[in-house]
Amino acid sequence: MKMLTPFPVATAEAVASACCSAVLDLHIGLIIVLTDSGKLARLVSKYRPEIKILACSINGSIVRQMNTIRGCIGFKIPTFQGTDNVIQFVIQEAKNMGLTKGGSQVAVIHGTNEDSPDESNIFKILDIDE
Repeated sequence: MKMLTPFPVATAEAVASACCSAVLDLHIGLIIVLTDSGKLARLVSKYRPEIKILACSINGSIVRQMNTIRGCIGFKIPTFQGTDNVIQFVIQEAKNMGLTKGGSQVAVIHGTNEDSPDESNIFKILDIDE
């Protein structure tokens, strides 16, 4: 898919592609995407990762739309404020939903500015505690 994408690509798509490449190289069990419009989740899904994408948004209609994207599970979160706390909350909910377990890794993509989460340029790989 990467070879068929016209160059140059936007930053968000480059980060989505890098995330899917990391999934192939590491033992990542889940991709978490914080998105406002669903654009970032669509970009990650475009590269067809073998694992689930937990696409998180504060907008209920966007969450419903993301449930129709290949490999995505839409999840409504209360806020984007305090990104680190939001990520920990989403990881705990993913454990409760059975999407991941302790001792594995998750990939997280989010933006630098909490006001515009789709303008993403932060990609993290986090270890999940038991």
